[in-house]
Amino acid sequence: MEWLESTALAEWVRTSLVGYPLVLTIHSIGMAIMVGLVSVVDLRLLGRFERIPYTALDNLIRVAWYGLAFNVISGAALFTSQAVFYTTSPTFLFKMLMVLCGSITAAYLQPRLRREASSWVSGHAVPQGVKTLAAASLAIWLLAIITGRFTAYL
Repeated sequence: MEWLESTALAEWVRTSLVGYPLVLTIHSIGMAIMVGLVSVVDLRLLGRFERIPYTALDNLIRVAWYGLAFNVISGAALFTSQAVFYTTSPTFLFKMLMVLCGSITAAYLQPRLRREASSWVSGHAVPQGVKTLAAASLAIWLLAIITGRFTAYL
């Protein structure tokens, strides 16, 4: 990890006037895209945003993956700047676990939406298991955001 912190990328992020602010901005935009769109999907599955058809939710998740890609790239750059600290921070490690769990829930929901959403439009209720997963997804992403913010301070 010390070697990683000595790379040109890590030095640029850590010492440049624009490095850290730029990478953190990209990270924030990625988070807004991923968490924002997945939250809309989850809330729709829980009965909110009734004007959004269930069949459109797959498209929202598809776009959300771009936000996750921004976060992976920018997060890796941020990680290089303090790799030793991050690998020993329980808060950061918990955040990463939440990001993994949130990504898995989105990856599980997306094909299920493709297969079943049209039947929910025609009068069948959203299955309770899907609603439970949507509620869990909201909680997981909220924990990821909170612990991500705490990482800088704990």
